Formats: sequence, structure tokens, C-alpha cells
Amino acid sequence: MSSSTRQAVAAAKQIITPLLNDADLKFAEELFAIGSAVADSKQLRNILSDPSAEIAGKKAALAAVFGKSVSSKTVDFVAKLVDLRWSSGSDLVRALEQLAVHSVAAIAAKSNKLEALEAELFAFRQVVDSDQELQIALASRQASSDQKIALVNVLLSGKFQEEAGLLIRFAVVGSTKRRLAVVLEQFGKLLAAFAERLVANVTVAAPLSDSQRTALESALSKDYGHALRLNIEVDPAILGGVKIQIAGEILDGSVANRLKQARMMLA
Repeated sequence: MSSSTRQAVAAAKQIITPLLNDADLKFAEELFAIGSAVADSKQLRNILSDPSAEIAGKKAALAAVFGKSVSSKTVDFVAKLVDLRWSSGSDLVRALEQLAVHSVAAIAAKSNKLEALEAELFAFRQVVDSDQELQIALASRQASSDQKIALVNVLLSGKFQEEAGLLIRFAVVGSTKRRLAVVLEQFGKLLAAFAERLVANVTVAAPLSDSQRTALESALSKDYGHALRLNIEVDPAILGGVKIQIAGEILDGSVANRLKQARMMLA
């Protein structure tokens, strides 16, 4: 990410903050929709991200494309967004997506549901990762967006809150050029960033007791200097020990890994 884009993202978060005091999920959904439309139109993307273009022309383009389908509040915010300096159209698209997730996180946090939202997003990721047929169905180019949404709605029914549903639906139909698991993982990181926490993905051979989980969370929080959230996955294949992925690092203390290292030394 270029310095101009980093500055633009920081400025955009300052602009959006007061809007989130009374924002609802429709605002976040509209940001997702605009981002998806901009991603699909090279012409619109170039107009909105061109630093030499007059802001009046950008506002006119936004009004012409989104004026009848999106609230004036959202259009006005995006008009301020495109007046910032972006290094490329793709950076603007990514920023719209990030700000939409940021909005969902803020909405969930207001009702003390952010932690539950993070857990639900991770749970859905596990469901998808463990079912190859589901992965194929959700990635199919033959299936329409409506068909995919219908399938997702069945999976979500009565199990996930509205905030999780919005993120999952967009991840399925709004990010067609990336793998679903990658998009869901990125959304999870953005939620964690909003809460100023790290996410530690922990793999163990057998379920942890409450005391073991608390001790592990405390030790990692102390080592990394942050509060964090543990995502626990049970995988008997590691035989014992623990494998931890956190802050771009992999700490593999599993029995399976130690046996692998021993075999390499003996080879």
C-alpha cells in the first residue's frame, strides 16, 4: 500500500467515525454495494480514483450511478472518500470494502456483539473449509448470485446474527476474484483490528479445558503486548502439543512437527 493510500485510509476512518454513531447495517451494505460496482467498472473506477479529476465530476458520476439506489448519506460519504488521494482504483475498492467491514464492527460493538461476530465468522469459515462440495457450490461460475445467496441463507438460518450474515453474503457474492476462505479470513482480521486485538489461531489434538484456555490466552497476551482472541481448532492429526498462528508467525510445538524434525535429523 502506497503512502498516499495509507493517508487516504486514515483520513477516511476519521470522516466515517461520526457517521457510525447512528449508522445501521444498511449503511454498511450500501458501502459494500458501491465497492462491488466500482470494482466491476473500469471506467467508473478510473473516474473516481483519478487525482487530477475535478471533485464536481466525481460527485456527478456518483449521483448518476448510485443516486436512485443508495441513500444520500452514503453517497455524500463516498463523495468525500473519492476526494482523497488514492494511488490506484483498486486501492479505492479495497478501502470501500474495509470501511464497510469497519462499519459492521462498529455497529456490532455498540450492542456488545463484536466478540460474538468474530466467533461466528470464524465458525462459518470452518464449515466451508471442512466441506469440499460446499466450497465448489459457493465458487461455481455456473450458479447465479441468487442461488448462492439462497444456499447461504439456509446455512445461516437461525444460527448467525445479522452482522455476520451481511459479511458472509458479501464474501460469497461480492468478492468473485478471491477465494472465499481468504475473504473471510481478511474480514476476521479487520474485525480484530477494530477491537485492537490480535487473533491467535490455535490447533490442538484434544479440546482445552477452561483453565488451559485462560492460561494460554494470558501467556500470549503477555508475550505480544495485546489483548487477543483465541480461535481453537481440534485436529487429532497433530498428535499432541499445540500449533499457534499469530501476527504472521507460526509457532509449531505439535508432536507431529517434533517427530517430523526428528526424522529429518536422522535422515
